Amino acid sequence: MRQLLRAAPLWALSVSVVLLAGCAGHQRDNYIRDRTATVAYQQPLAQLWPEVKAILDARGYSWRELPNQFVLETEWLDSGGGTLGPTSSTRYLIEGLTMADGRVVLRALRTDRVQQSVGVSYATDKGTGSPSTGGLADANGVGRSASGLAPEQKASYRDLDLELEFFRKLNPKGATALEAEASAKYP
Repeated sequence: MRQLLRAAPLWALSVSVVLLAGCAGHQRDNYIRDRTATVAYQQPLAQLWPEVKAILDARGYSWRELPNQFVLETEWLDSGGGTLGPTSSTRYLIEGLTMADGRVVLRALRTDRVQQSVGVSYATDKGTGSPSTGGLADANGVGRSASGLAPEQKASYRDLDLELEFFRKLNPKGATALEAEASAKYP
């Protein structure tokens, strides 16, 4: 028992180190995401825009674009679900803006949508009909159903993960420097 009590501080210290290491990883990730929100590029939008499209294309998105405006909206892309549960899909609105100082920012707005199919099968009677109709008052009632979609649920937010992906692709040196800064700040 005494050995257990002597080992308790060592055990508690070990658990604390593991927990703090996990927290530092989250803090580092959050730091990188927060700094990504303020990224501005030196290159002109016309040079960056094809790379933005290539990243969306690699993710499987198709889109509509406003000509010469550097704004595009993707089509809905299914991201899960099926016949027995809700289906989810995602779309993006990507906007490139040139600031007064000539630097460029890219903003990604993500919208997630969840839809649920609704189907109702019913019989019109609970057994008061004739025996020849299986107890149904209306023989044509067998297999009747109504189906449709429940009201969809949508949530929109700025997608800093996609903006970080843009940053890593469009400015690899800047992204590496940011990650090194985050690692130094949260080892």
